[in-house]
Amino acid sequence: MAERALAVCLLIACSPVMLLTTLLIWVCDGRPVIFKQMRYGYRGAPFTVFKFRTMTRQAERLHADLQRQGGQPERLFKLEHDPRATRLGNILRHTFIDEWPQLVNVVRGEMRLIGPRPLPESDQGHYTRPGHALRLKGLPGMTGLWQVSGRNRLTFDEMCLLDVYYLCHRSVRFDLALAARTVGVVLQQIGLARKAEHGCEQAGDVEHAGGGDD
Repeated sequence: MAERALAVCLLIACSPVMLLTTLLIWVCDGRPVIFKQMRYGYRGAPFTVFKFRTMTRQAERLHADLQRQGGQPERLFKLEHDPRATRLGNILRHTFIDEWPQLVNVVRGEMRLIGPRPLPESDQGHYTRPGHALRLKGLPGMTGLWQVSGRNRLTFDEMCLLDVYYLCHRSVRFDLALAARTVGVVLQQIGLARKAEHGCEQAGDVEHAGGGDD
């Protein structure tokens, strides 16, 4: 109950940014603003997760083709540079703002702020061992140990081990530490994105300078 009350407070505090994000998505990419997807949480129960839309409207249709091309059996399907993402969507992803609507899921009691990440239908095939289901023994979270410990670089087995470890050692202190680490990861991603943009600008300057000599 306390966590759900905290989620309400966070929704109120974040509402100016969320309203601005809603307006930007609507103006830049059109409707829908909110992306809804069926995920599987506590004990495998399905629920609808909410996110700000960061991809084109054809994203779900293209998912299967991209998964066949770049998917790895031992890892969740995640693309470092997803061609389906919009320009604004990339910014929202790097800043974690796309996940903020999930505060509604927390208020509804379907998720917690910290916990195992809920997975979509397309990832259910990874559950091939009895131990994998242990990660479903707790409510899923907006962020967790997997997100701050390597994320896409980890295999599904490694993710499950981290989730089970978290559920076995969960405490307020542990949750606060993971929340702080999440902020650190977000700041790091923003820094890397800025470096990449700066690198592209420099490369463009070099090409332009070289072109003047022709």
